[in-house]
Amino acid sequence: NIYNYLKGKNIDTIVDDTDENFSSKIKKFNLIGIPFQIMIGKKSEGDLFEFVEVGKEAKNLSIEDIAKIIINKKK
Repeated sequence: NIYNYLKGKNIDTIVDDTDENFSSKIKKFNLIGIPFQIMIGKKSEGDLFEFVEVGKEAKNLSIEDIAKIIINKKK
């Protein structure tokens, strides 16, 4: 649902569903320069997801708020 929501907003999206451990995934995405990351895991609560923008602290935000931030950064 999250993937489809973001694609519907014309936000390029990659889903990493590999069996790698979490820290390996984060390192890989940082290495290739992914500017925004949405983590679905222990820190996700209800409809809030852990959102990380490169160089900033993680925040728990709704998917709508995450989409707004990404769209505003693309302008």
